[in-house]
Amino acid sequence: MKTLIVPIALLSLTGLALAEELDDNFTALKDAVTTKKDADTIKKLASDTSALARKTAAAAKPADVDADSWKQRVQFAKEVDTYTEYALASTATQPAAEAKAVELVDTLLAQNPKSKYLDLCAGAYIAALGKQGGAAKQLDGAAKIVAASPDNDDALLVLADGNLQRNPTAALTYANKLASVMRTKAKPEGVPEGAWETRKNTLLGHAYYDAGVIEGTKQGWIDCDRELKSAVPLISKEQSMLATAYFYLGLCNYQIGKLTQDRTKIQAAQKYSEQAAAIPGPMQAQANQNAAAMRRELGAPVVQQKK
Repeated sequence: MKTLIVPIALLSLTGLALAEELDDNFTALKDAVTTKKDADTIKKLASDTSALARKTAAAAKPADVDADSWKQRVQFAKEVDTYTEYALASTATQPAAEAKAVELVDTLLAQNPKSKYLDLCAGAYIAALGKQGGAAKQLDGAAKIVAASPDNDDALLVLADGNLQRNPTAALTYANKLASVMRTKAKPEGVPEGAWETRKNTLLGHAYYDAGVIEGTKQGWIDCDRELKSAVPLISKEQSMLATAYFYLGLCNYQIGKLTQDRTKIQAAQKYSEQAAAIPGPMQAQANQNAAAMRRELGAPVVQQKK
């Protein structure tokens, strides 16, 4: 974090205990963040310093302080308060503070649920929740993040994937939102181009996949076809996802072919079903049966896939 915060030396404020205490706490917090890096210490100092900063900013101007000096002091207090949020968020991302990440981010959420630093620590928070409390806690935590930061891709991914079976309607909403965010999101500063492309494609692949599977279960064949065709190039290394995508592409292309009397669509459906049947897993047997039925309908030889 680049900060221009500099304690303002105001001779007219000498002896004001609140101002001195804020300066001392701010110095201690910066030291804890940059050198000590102890999560418990940072959590306590951040909370205490934020409370002091807000008290200072809300205080009435002392009679013996000129207006400009007091305005600077209030601005300083507000900047210190913002720094406390950064201290909590950045510490939560440190490997050494992994066990404390949930506490740190929950403190940040309580202090300012709309903090601009939530995006910095959301991934660490969600990962820590998964280790501590499983999928249910992850979903709850991701919902908190999205409520504060609606475009947070870490949280949207968890909510889309995590609700795929639990609540398909919600999952579809989150998947569509995630796809929209990732199509337009700029590369974050400091992230290598290659790493960003990999992350972007991974999240887009999950978003398209989730949306396509849900549309398939709803018999939204056109949307299913569009979403899963977008997903396939991006999930090529995820065999279980790829098998399911091919399975539903087989179904939707068959249904579209029947509705439009388009033989080429049924041929495409047969190919997709064969691709699904070639991947070991829960979709294999049904995909093999679907491919065989489509071959019979098309008048082609039935080819049984090896199990």
